[in-house]
Amino acid sequence: MTILTADAGGTRTRLALHDTSGKTDRRSLEPICVDVLPSASAPTLEEIVRNFLARHPVADRLEAACIGVPGPVLAGSVRATNLPWVIDEIAFGKKLSIPKVRLVNDHTATAAALPLLAPDDLITLHPGREERERRIFAILAPGTGLGQAYSIIGNDGRHHPFPSEGGHVEFAPKDEIEFELLNYLKHKLRKRVSIERVLSGPGIMNIHSFLRDRSYGEEPAALRGEIAAARDPAAVVGGHGLSGRYAICSMALDIFARVLGSQAGDVVLTYLSTGGVFLGGGIPPKVAAKLQAGGTVAAYLHKGRLSPLVEMTPLHIIKNDRAALLGAAAIAASL
Repeated sequence: MTILTADAGGTRTRLALHDTSGKTDRRSLEPICVDVLPSASAPTLEEIVRNFLARHPVADRLEAACIGVPGPVLAGSVRATNLPWVIDEIAFGKKLSIPKVRLVNDHTATAAALPLLAPDDLITLHPGREERERRIFAILAPGTGLGQAYSIIGNDGRHHPFPSEGGHVEFAPKDEIEFELLNYLKHKLRKRVSIERVLSGPGIMNIHSFLRDRSYGEEPAALRGEIAAARDPAAVVGGHGLSGRYAICSMALDIFARVLGSQAGDVVLTYLSTGGVFLGGGIPPKVAAKLQAGGTVAAYLHKGRLSPLVEMTPLHIIKNDRAALLGAAAIAASL
């Protein structure tokens, strides 16, 4: 059984082929080939997939596909968030001659991969407690946007992943500098401020701009030029935040890390996800050293009367960048 999977992000789209007999263990679902392309490399996902299949021909052997797309999938269709794509799974399958197609939220695909991940795929920030319920698990994934999903172990003993748009809830500040950041973003954006405006690549740049414009830190000319020339300005700020070369970048990354920890704790309270919270997306693995420094976990655990619930819940970083493809393959193999 040959399966096509795609993990379409706001910046990059990963595509893979899997040769499986219908089994859903890790070894059977590992991809046999993977391409990583800019999501803007073609006007539609269909064209990106068509070009991928031209490079990796499978003739009539392609039996199923699972496509992870950023945005809410309703009745088999999605208008992608942060991408100019509208996709319908029936039309997509017909145009590409794929008999069975399933569209899912991209982080739902990551949630489907949780039972397939090994310890080597994770960085543990907080171990939690052994004596806890392990039935509900959650994904929080800052990247181009902020994704969220969760998974519940059913009575059949299997993980059942579900989507969420919790990344678009309001940003709730916890201290004076975060209240100032909220007011700054309200004035700058002239609209409501979601948590995604802080916990994402653009969010890192929003924090950086706030610190510069409100005179919390100086942006030297060399840094300004490097940011202006970069294809990924947030990577510049994050990199210097880790190295400590520029104080303003270190401050921005500190705020990002604390807000991420606090939001992860809120995810535990929202879903009662004592099985664990898993930080996905492109950013956490790149700034893992900062997230391990202590501020993230301190903010994660600071939940007042319900702190013991969060304390028992593990917090991990997913460092396997193919996790969503594994989850999508598991979904496609079950179609």
